[in-house]
Amino acid sequence: MKRPLTPLDFVRRALKLYPDRPAILHGDLRLTYREWGERLWRLVHALRAAGVRPGDHVAVLSPNTHEGLLAYAAVPWLGAVLVPLNTRLTPAEYRFQLEFADVRLLLCDVSLLDRVQDVAAATGLGVWGMGAGEGGAAFETRLLEASADPVPFPLDLDEDSPITINFTSGTTSNPKGVMLTHRNAYMDGIGVMLYLQLSPDSVYLHTLPNFHVNGWGGVWAVQGMGSANVMLPAVRADEIYAAIERHGVTHLCAAPTVLSMITDPAVARPVPPVRVATAGSPPHARIIADMDALGFEVLQVYGLSETSPLVTVAELTREQRALPIAERAVLMARQGYEMVNAGEVDVVTPDMRPVPHDGETLGEIVVQSNLVMLGYYKNPAATAEAFAGGWFHTGDMACVHPDGRIEIRDRNKDVIISGGENISSVEVEGVLYRHAAVREAVVVAMPDDRWGEVPCAFVVLHAGHAVTPEELTVFVRGHLAGFKVPKRFEYLDDLPKTASGKFQKFVLRNALWEGRARGVN
Repeated sequence: MKRPLTPLDFVRRALKLYPDRPAILHGDLRLTYREWGERLWRLVHALRAAGVRPGDHVAVLSPNTHEGLLAYAAVPWLGAVLVPLNTRLTPAEYRFQLEFADVRLLLCDVSLLDRVQDVAAATGLGVWGMGAGEGGAAFETRLLEASADPVPFPLDLDEDSPITINFTSGTTSNPKGVMLTHRNAYMDGIGVMLYLQLSPDSVYLHTLPNFHVNGWGGVWAVQGMGSANVMLPAVRADEIYAAIERHGVTHLCAAPTVLSMITDPAVARPVPPVRVATAGSPPHARIIADMDALGFEVLQVYGLSETSPLVTVAELTREQRALPIAERAVLMARQGYEMVNAGEVDVVTPDMRPVPHDGETLGEIVVQSNLVMLGYYKNPAATAEAFAGGWFHTGDMACVHPDGRIEIRDRNKDVIISGGENISSVEVEGVLYRHAAVREAVVVAMPDDRWGEVPCAFVVLHAGHAVTPEELTVFVRGHLAGFKVPKRFEYLDDLPKTASGKFQKFVLRNALWEGRARGVN
């Protein structure tokens, strides 16, 4: 009999094959897969008793906790659709997303209840508080009063039905609801297990916010191999190092901004081998080299919410892995090749012709894959635009090197067009990251009366370091053509980011262009 492709099969497998292995490591809490499974069945029964039915939309608002992780299995086990919410939004944003996504029940960590209580009162939305502290006891009572009997695997599940609605992460000002299917999530999970090289002995640290495209699939893939889940509610470098030392962490995923935190000289220290997948924005070669020196094995992956999310990987041959780190990091900083589970990923011109493999010609990354979303929720126009020509259009501009490696140069809207010349903000940022004083850098377009727009750099310096704009100008000019050199440098204590660590370039760019129209979409 044909079985539906769903990441719930990963959950089923873990409960069947690894009942006595550790499932959850959260502070002093230790749960085996047998114990975690009992909580899972209790939550499934409790949700069903509360009236949750197939097709209903249930939201979860939670940092990376073991209670939050339960929702990713329990809600879809009923055939309902999970709506993960960003933990850093305002009440108004929560109201928009909850109403737009037609949510009927919200599972909310007690630490975040104050942000949604007024919304719930105004809309009549049901809210279940989860976690330790005031408001969480009722959740545990619900579980205790529910049956612990296993719920059969849902063989009647439609693998092409939504498992989640994930709102895009906010690097632009117009998030959309991305409908990912059970089949999408299953195929993504296979890729995560394969390329992260997970095993029953792996210990996975949930550094990446699980609401961000379902932790890149880590909310299910880790269970697929019977690996241990180490929950990390707050992402701080000291907490990451503490978890590695306490629990023997072997794997984690994080955006490049988190890698920058980990490699900050003020906190950095050597670790046993830890395999790290990074994505969200192109990581710079210097950060990869710094991670390598500490014992972290960095694997760059690439994708979008709309592709479940991972579709390319910067894999290396044995000969390339033997290269000096300075040369190896350059290859690792490129987005690499399409994953074996990703279908076809290509870089094309506006008339949909593949670009030459010359490492220079820019085109848009497009994807045809079982990983590509069902569509945008209640937005058929945006869905049709994204699938123009039978391919999913990512909006990411890239070139292809002679060896076939894809390298992102920019988002369409982030390309700086100065006097008719295209400038890659990523290329300029890569040079800034080479300066020993620079911890983080973002380059955006600012208006210029002569050239239309020119580069402006926002930088965060390492603690105890100083460098003048004049010195940075000379440094960048030593690596790039003069028209690519930022015409202004702004020093900040921190750069605006999404909760998953992506830089919000639009925030910085919009401030520079306030009251003026920019001719780049």
